Amino acid sequence: MDKGTLIGMVAAWSLVSLAILLGGAGFGAYIDIPSMIIVIGGTLSVTAGQFEMSELKRITPALKVAFNEVRVEPLPELVEKIIFYATEVKKHGVMHIEQKVMEETNPFLKEAFQLIVDGTKPEVLEPLLELKMEHIDKRHGTMIRMFGNIGGVAGSMGMIGTLVGLVAMLANLSDPAAVGPAMAVALITTLYGALLGTLFAGVIENKLSRKHDIEMTAYEVIISGASMIAAEESIGNIKMKLNSILVDLQDE
Repeated sequence: MDKGTLIGMVAAWSLVSLAILLGGAGFGAYIDIPSMIIVIGGTLSVTAGQFEMSELKRITPALKVAFNEVRVEPLPELVEKIIFYATEVKKHGVMHIEQKVMEETNPFLKEAFQLIVDGTKPEVLEPLLELKMEHIDKRHGTMIRMFGNIGGVAGSMGMIGTLVGLVAMLANLSDPAAVGPAMAVALITTLYGALLGTLFAGVIENKLSRKHDIEMTAYEVIISGASMIAAEESIGNIKMKLNSILVDLQDE
């Protein structure tokens, strides 16, 4: 469980709830069914119309990613592991690491070093891994854009609801009993749109984006290390290259 995502989202919603309670009106004043229909229903409908069904099915896995720890090791540990593999290959040969590779829990690292065990040449190994990384990048990018889209659409639907409520209010100025509900729709839809867009979709979008960056960097390190091992580079060169990547990242 990624405690940062959970704590941040719970804290944000709790602060809004506290503000509502301190305002004295209670939660009942903030519940409006027409506003929910416009914002939530409208956002889901527009999003469904903008993405393919195969992409929409990945929303639940994307949420799991946002609320779980990143799947790759911290970069210093990853570099140490690659250097360990490089050392073992130099000392005992590539078949010596086969069993250890099969036990790896990082799918990308496992696949990269399985290619080494299979004797894949560096000029073939590197393009294969880069192609796989490119597909992962596209898949992640789609999910990040989807939640960014949800945030933007939610805000727009909130504005649409505001206009709907204002029109209803202006059309019924002669009926005081109708002005209140129309004004509620006008104001609460904006609130719903902001909450859905910022306190949900915005949090998920940014967390997915951050985890995507971490994974892509780790994959670049794996590709670099695996390619150098396949090319039978010296342990010193591998250490220097991978450690220089860590230094560059720390300086950013």
